[in-house]
Amino acid sequence: MPILCTMGLKKVYVTPAGTTPGQMPANGPTWLDLGDVYKDTCQLLDDDVEVTTHESETSSKKINLCGEFVTAVSATLMDPDMELLQRYFGGTITGTKGKRKWLRPRKPAYKEWAIWLMPEEGLFIGCPNVSIIPKFEITYSAKGIALVPLKIQFQDQLCADEGMTDPTKTD
Repeated sequence: MPILCTMGLKKVYVTPAGTTPGQMPANGPTWLDLGDVYKDTCQLLDDDVEVTTHESETSSKKINLCGEFVTAVSATLMDPDMELLQRYFGGTITGTKGKRKWLRPRKPAYKEWAIWLMPEEGLFIGCPNVSIIPKFEITYSAKGIALVPLKIQFQDQLCADEGMTDPTKTD
């Protein structure tokens, strides 16, 4: 029996979310590379599930009711180009290549995405509906670069797929 372990991050893919809740969009060319993820910044975390305990006054009976999982991915894009800035922040790119300008809106654009996290080895983890909330973190120094931390909030069920190899390819 093979041993399956999930480790490393090879790539993160996104595509506009589909219209069917709980169902990942079909594989194909609409899946895009999220961008260059800064080393050791990608992490998928569940918040602690809210647990409400009901206890009996007359016996030792207890009933625990659990809330929903709240799952998010945090990752940081490094040195994103204007197209990536527009994809995640919204806004408008004007001008011709080499002389373009990008205007970021005051409020992030709300878009729904689907996501697959492609490991070096093991299970693909994804979600058919996420929101991506970006922010700037730029250090203007001799050693600083432009970083864009992303909070990717799952808005549907987490999916794991052991047979997935590349969502951009139709089998």
